[in-house]
Amino acid sequence: MQRLGIDDVQGNEMHVFVNKCLDLLIAIQTSLLSIIENEKDATERDYLGVRDLRLVHTLLQVVISWGMYPYFLPGVGVPLSKRVKSGYTNHELLTQDPKGSTEPSAAENATQLLNNTRALMDMISKCQTVAASKNYTTVGSILLARHLPDLFAALLQLAYAPKPQPKMTPANIHDPSMFLSPADGITPAERDKCARMFAWLFARADVHRCMESLMLLLGTSPLHPVPGWLRSICGRFLSKILLRPDGVATVIEFTVGDVEQVSLDQLEKVSKLVLTVPQQMPSVESYYTAIAPQLLRLLKDNIRNSKTRVCQVVTFIIGRMITTHIGLSKAVVVDKVTGALVKSWEEIKEDMEDDVEALSEDDMEQMLKILHQMMVGGEPSPVVIQTFVGDAVVPLYHLYDFTIKSKSGLRETILDILITYFRIMTTGEILNDLKTIVLSKRDLSGARQAFFAAGPSGGVVLRMSKSARPLGGNELPIDPAVMIEFIQKINNPELCGDFFLFLLNQYTSLQSLSADPRLMLLILQLVMGMQDTLGTEILSKPEQIIGFANNVVDDYVDRLEQVKQRHGSKKKSSVVDIANIVSDEDREAMENMPTEEDIQNDLESLVMSINLLRAVMHENDELSPRASQLLESSLGPLKRLESYRMQELQEPVHELTLAITSYVSAQKMTGVKKKDGVDESRQKFIDAMKALQDDLLPVRAHGIGILRDMVLAKDPLVSSAEGLDSVLDIFIRLVQDEDSYIYLNAIKGLSALTDIHGNKIIEKLGIIYADEKESLDNRLRVGEALLQTVQRSGDALSLYSRCQDCAAGKQNILTDYQSAVW
Repeated sequence: MQRLGIDDVQGNEMHVFVNKCLDLLIAIQTSLLSIIENEKDATERDYLGVRDLRLVHTLLQVVISWGMYPYFLPGVGVPLSKRVKSGYTNHELLTQDPKGSTEPSAAENATQLLNNTRALMDMISKCQTVAASKNYTTVGSILLARHLPDLFAALLQLAYAPKPQPKMTPANIHDPSMFLSPADGITPAERDKCARMFAWLFARADVHRCMESLMLLLGTSPLHPVPGWLRSICGRFLSKILLRPDGVATVIEFTVGDVEQVSLDQLEKVSKLVLTVPQQMPSVESYYTAIAPQLLRLLKDNIRNSKTRVCQVVTFIIGRMITTHIGLSKAVVVDKVTGALVKSWEEIKEDMEDDVEALSEDDMEQMLKILHQMMVGGEPSPVVIQTFVGDAVVPLYHLYDFTIKSKSGLRETILDILITYFRIMTTGEILNDLKTIVLSKRDLSGARQAFFAAGPSGGVVLRMSKSARPLGGNELPIDPAVMIEFIQKINNPELCGDFFLFLLNQYTSLQSLSADPRLMLLILQLVMGMQDTLGTEILSKPEQIIGFANNVVDDYVDRLEQVKQRHGSKKKSSVVDIANIVSDEDREAMENMPTEEDIQNDLESLVMSINLLRAVMHENDELSPRASQLLESSLGPLKRLESYRMQELQEPVHELTLAITSYVSAQKMTGVKKKDGVDESRQKFIDAMKALQDDLLPVRAHGIGILRDMVLAKDPLVSSAEGLDSVLDIFIRLVQDEDSYIYLNAIKGLSALTDIHGNKIIEKLGIIYADEKESLDNRLRVGEALLQTVQRSGDALSLYSRCQDCAAGKQNILTDYQSAVW
């Protein structure tokens, strides 16, 4: 101190030394600015050498450590012990407690802090007046680069720290000056000036440095608690950074850094920081409206530059916005992405002179990339996915259909978006979307003006036609093959079954109405295509399919009977009685009665239903009790249908009836209570029934052989009333088979029944043989079984009969059979 010419400091050595350091820094700054301002030609060389920089850094460290931090309130600023150690100064010397110094008052501390801070701010402000100084290292630039947190801490304390209450003593309690003078030594005008200095510095300093400084002042250690007022002020100015044009990008870049993979904890922190509504914002709506454009711009730019880290963060933030405020986020974010597509798809414009472009190629590609990032790159939240794609799923599917036909490069992107949506949503929601796509009246009639077309660069554009674009010929609004392939890629068996049942019901209901033939063609192609392509996936709900098929068969048989009744009434009324006037009710009933043409048109649905029943049995080894009951209930309508002997239905109905009979018999045997000696017989019977349902002839013949052996062995399962009737019914159906390998074995089975059970079976076979409604082939085959029994019995035939008349009747059967054969 003596070398500086200071003799009497009275314990204020540090204070005096700090002032001398400030004077020296001001002199250095003044000289530098004078040289820079008078420099005619800009150069890249710097005026401060290494020793000069060492001196400036040392002086600044002394000013900050001895001239500012001793006057900070507890919790304000970065602790000196936590600061980065500098190679320019003695860190231990600057951080030790001063010895021998007197304890100043709060007012003196505040005054000293104000003076030192003001001096440092003056050096920064003078640099701003010299434009050329930005290219050189100055004292002001070093302050902005290295000591911005210290300046922020000092200015915020001077401007916003709560005023201390004056100490009241008996001596000054009646002194008015105690309430007139500020207790902290700073006047309101000086506080206001400090607030304005902080705002000025905050606006001009680098935004990343501001962000870092405010985050440092907020602190992270519980050992250094930050006062509430400072935390509130720092949060307010952090929010102001967010509200800047690139504020969100700054916050994300500062918070996340340069890490390759962002952790979930980091994502949660940055989303909470960005989505916390500042106090200065009047509402959530105004705040979201301010930051939403920044988020979308960030997403677009980083998708284009392939910066997955930032895209991941922005996607997470948008997802949190939507889950918190769905309606608001949809308005400020989602509608900005898909709004143009949804609006144009449903829009109707009149008086258009020519086609116009509603969505350009670049806009379309950008929209799809954002959707793809939200669907695939974000967390799989049903709320987020529904909000983004829910309204746009129909035009997006039509876009996918167009890209498949045009072989556009966007098809994989659209497929990923749609597959993600359809896999995340519930089956009911997906089914409603598919119904909307298939049953759209505007698309079927060609009334929709919006359509997709190839872009100039190989992409896709959305155009608006000046008039309706009706479909030509057999053209369909969507390609059935594309939809079936798309449903297959969703890989949801429950959806396949529900959608298939919907198509079946829709098709049968449309047949009874004067529906659009193009819609019927579309549904029919979808049904047939799903049967051929998806196979077992459409049979995931056998109960519903069996119920549907039963309704179709039952309805078809009722129509056949109505037609039969009409023909019968025409034959009876050969003479018209003009006096007998037909009532309106009778006339209406006759008009609603199906014609032969209607029956023929419904034949396709009937064949499809029969095939469905067969497929359900083929693909399901075990059915639920409810499905088994429905299957058994279908035997009645099928037998009625079989009695009409329609050429195209005879074989499939016969095979289906046999398969159902075998299955039902096996199910009943499965439910028989276990008894000694019955388990083996039951298993044989079940094996026989399964063999009879097989498509291979040798396997079916093997099943017939098992049944025949059980009959000859007088097995109890096939000797009782119910078991015997089941076996007899099966053999009678098998003799109707077209293949000789099957019906000859069935004849042997009938012969075995007559041998073992005698008169009971012979009488039933005789009734079938004598029935003229039965086909000739069927009667002949039954007669052959009877013939074999008669021939083996010889003179003992009378033993099978209760009276001689019955024996004579059986002898007549023999004679008739021989006549028919010859």
